[in-house]
Amino acid sequence: MAQLTFKLHPAKENKRSDMDIILKNRDKIQKVTVSDSDKILSALDTLLKKSKIKLESLSGIKLESSKKAGLTSQRIAKAIVKALCLKL
Repeated sequence: MAQLTFKLHPAKENKRSDMDIILKNRDKIQKVTVSDSDKILSALDTLLKKSKIKLESLSGIKLESSKKAGLTSQRIAKAIVKALCLKL
């Protein structure tokens, strides 16, 4: 089963936080870095399609956030994780 992790980095000078979307599937680890919160869902969709994994087959979704990550970025990431967890 695959594990999905959203990892927020500390905010930059422009107060935006980069986010890594990490997909662990058995021995394979795939990672995509997103710098714009508007592109998180499309990056996730692309990552899942490339790895040929359906959302329903994920065993878990978690969020790792830096204490210095942007507040808006944290809220967006939390909302996405909660919505995806409802789908499971």
